[in-house]
This record gives sequence, structure tokens and C-alpha cells, in this order.
Amino acid sequence: MKTKYTNGRFYLMTTPDAFVEELWTEDGFIIGLGPQPTWRADRIIDLAGNIGFPGFVDAHLHIVGYGEKLSLLNLEKNPDPKTVIKLVQQRFQGRFLYCQGHVEQALTKDDLDLISSDVPILLRHADYHGATVNSALLSRIGLSDHATGILHEAEAMKAVQAIPKYTHDELVQMIQQAIKQLHQFGITGGHSDDLYYFNGYQKTLAAFESAIQPLPFRTHLLIHHLELDAYLKSGRGWLDQSPFLQLGAIKIFYDGTISSKTALMHHPYQQETTVGERIYDATTWENWLKKIRQAGLPVAIHTIGDRALQEVADWLTRYPVKVGLHDRIIHASFADATTIAKLKKLPLIFDIQPQFLSSDLPWGLFFISPKTELIYPWRSYLDAGLILCGSSDAPVEIPNPLLGIQSAYFRQSSHNQNVYQPEEKLTMFEAVQLYTTGANAPTYDLAHRGKIGIGYLADFTFLNVDILANPTAIKQAKVMKTVIADQIVFQR
Repeated sequence: MKTKYTNGRFYLMTTPDAFVEELWTEDGFIIGLGPQPTWRADRIIDLAGNIGFPGFVDAHLHIVGYGEKLSLLNLEKNPDPKTVIKLVQQRFQGRFLYCQGHVEQALTKDDLDLISSDVPILLRHADYHGATVNSALLSRIGLSDHATGILHEAEAMKAVQAIPKYTHDELVQMIQQAIKQLHQFGITGGHSDDLYYFNGYQKTLAAFESAIQPLPFRTHLLIHHLELDAYLKSGRGWLDQSPFLQLGAIKIFYDGTISSKTALMHHPYQQETTVGERIYDATTWENWLKKIRQAGLPVAIHTIGDRALQEVADWLTRYPVKVGLHDRIIHASFADATTIAKLKKLPLIFDIQPQFLSSDLPWGLFFISPKTELIYPWRSYLDAGLILCGSSDAPVEIPNPLLGIQSAYFRQSSHNQNVYQPEEKLTMFEAVQLYTTGANAPTYDLAHRGKIGIGYLADFTFLNVDILANPTAIKQAKVMKTVIADQIVFQR
């Protein structure tokens, strides 16, 4: 069926001023740019002046985790301890209680034990790297002697793994709930890290396959390193499983987070002697990297601290990825010029989260040393020739690309309106590229994704304002329509 989109503007994302005002599609692909006088349309879509872009893609999020967040008690707007206790008490029904978004504070296991010391209660921290739990859960995970019940990193993950497993139908429901919300944000695809944290590789992958069958979404799934054996035994090929499902790089953690003071930094945290931590010792890390390389696969490495980024650059230089592939660095929040000089020699894709700047600063500056050289250095990365992908890390942030684009362009804190390191700003065109051409780079299919041109996917995001012609309009921008494979999946 031939479809003509008319009375709008489509940015091709080749140069900032390249656009057409009419576009033709058929069978899920673009077949014509501009008026085609001899063609007959089976369907005409009047865009009423809306502005079209290649479908926005979130390059790093947790789809199941986001769907889970939408269905659980979320505490992120309730930092007051008394309010938190009241809300948890109201939700408690005598069975395992799991809540998210807790802002780490004075609450301990003793406070939660007043609600119940016999039934597990878990308050996962807002950064997803910590948890506050009661005595019942500490006992279940073999940490009965823990003094406070405030856990970080490996101990927190033990607590999360104690959560009762979801059924297949529950996983499908959460995935679909997340996708429907992502459609409303103009997102046509996402690169998700979920295949370990819930029901393991096989069952979670099966849930994704069921969920996206009736609900189109370009799904790219990272493979957690602890599920590498399961992936290899499955006999599945790498990348394309279907037009809507890919298997991607092997996800592994190198360091922690700023909020828990576990991100590995060059300089000690303020009022601390610690510089953070490595998740694995050198021998274990090297063995994992060797195993991944023996499988011929790229890595996707959680790397936040500037020292962590330097060490990762050295490791990837020592154990390079197979020719033609790219490794992925997730976050890369802090850096120095010496490390960037190393990184520019490597085939790398950076999954950055522009919203971290607006949400995490200025409080993050009270944690890290003032000697830290580069903070969210997106311009420096681009100037070094690195590929940048825009993402949200949802459920950590709201998966709204418009918020990410705004943060990349303005670099302004939502807390105090200060602009931080303005020399690292991106242009509006570059900011939009993060969620179009950039975010599609890890699919290895840039001949069909991330731009508007003949032969490209008919995946589009339509806005009410022209943010390339008038960048300040981003603050008033709304998604009007989301299209995947020529199917309208959301319309305001």
C-alpha cells in the first residue's frame, strides 16, 4: 500500500537544512522524497504542519525495568523518611514488598522492621545500584549481621535477585506497558539491558518476542555477561532475529555510580579517602574480556568515573574488538583529555544520557573532586570522532528524548538553572542526531535506519514545532505522532 505524507516537513538528518515537504512509503520503507505526480496514493496522511524526523531511538534503557517501575510504588518524589515509611506501610500486604526510587537517607533496617521483620521489604535506590532492606530480607540473602540494611552494588544485587520471579505473562504485560509509554514519547526503538535481572536470558527473551509480536517496536537487546553461556548454548545468531528484534553487545560493569561513591575516579570523593571501586578484580575482568573476545563479540561496558574510562581504554587497546565491529561505553560521564586521546584510536560507540546533567547537577559536584577535568564532555567526544548515542537509562530517567535533546543543547541544571561547562554543548542538529543516526549505529544497519531517504525504514517521530529552525522551541515541543513500519502507534 502506497502512503503519501503531505503538508508537513521531514528532516533528512543529512545536514541541518535538508528537508522535504512530502514523502512516500510502501511496505514499511520510504520509496519517494518530494512530490510524485504520476504516483497514486492508497492512503494520504495530512500532517497539518507537523515536523517529521527519523524515528527517535533510546540507545540505553531497561524496558522491563521501566515497565516494572510503572506498576510499582515509586518513592522518588518522597525523600522525607516519615512519608516514605507511611507510604510503604500503606502498600504492605503481608507478602514480599518491592518499591523503587528510594532516595538513600537515614532510613535503616530498624525502620523497616517496624513494618515487618518477618516478611521481606526492599526499597531499591533511585540510582539502581543500592537498596535499603529489612531484617527478613537480610536473613534470606545471608547478610543477617549487616548493621544497617543499606546495601550497595553486589550486596544490593543479591537483594534484588531475591525478588520472586515474574510469570511469562507478567513480563509480557510489563514490556508492553513500557512500549506503549515509549510510543507516546515518540520512541520507535530501544536498546535494552534486561536479559539477566528478571527471569534470565531464555525466559526474558521469550517474553520480548511475545510482547513485540502484536506491538511494533525496534528492540535491540544487550546480553548480560553472566548470560553469555546461555546465549552461546542457544545457538542464536548475533544481531537480527527479526525486523523488530536484535541481540547486541555483551553488557558488563566496570565501576559503580557517583551517588554511592563507587564510580572509579582519579581523585578522592570530597571529605572521603575513597576513589570508588572496580566491580571485578583485574584477573576476573581480563578473563571475562578474553571470553567475550573468543566468542567474537563486542562489549558494552558500564563506565562512569574518569579513572574507570582511562582503564577501560587501556583494556580495549590490549584486547581489540573484531574488525568491523564497535565496542560500546555506557555513560562515560567523566573524562580527561589524555584518555580521550586514547579513545579516539578505538572503534567505539558511546551511549550517553544527557538528562543526567540536568538532573544530577549540581548535587553531583558536592560528591566528586573539583579537580575532575571533564564533566559530561559530549563536545570533546564528538570532536574526537567518537559516535554518540542518546539515551535515558530509564527507569533511572524519564525516557523522553525531548528532555535529552534539551539537556544536550542547553546543558542547564533543572535544579538551579546553571549552565555547566558550556563549551561542551551540542548544536540542536547534533542533539537530534543522538537519537536518530547515532542511536542506530549499534544496529550496523545505517543504510536503512536513522535518516530519511529512499530505502530507509518508515519509522517517524512528528513534533508540533520545528526545533531545527528554532532551537529554543524545544521547551514547547510535543510529540504529535509516532509511526513504526508505516503504522501509526501513537497520535496525540
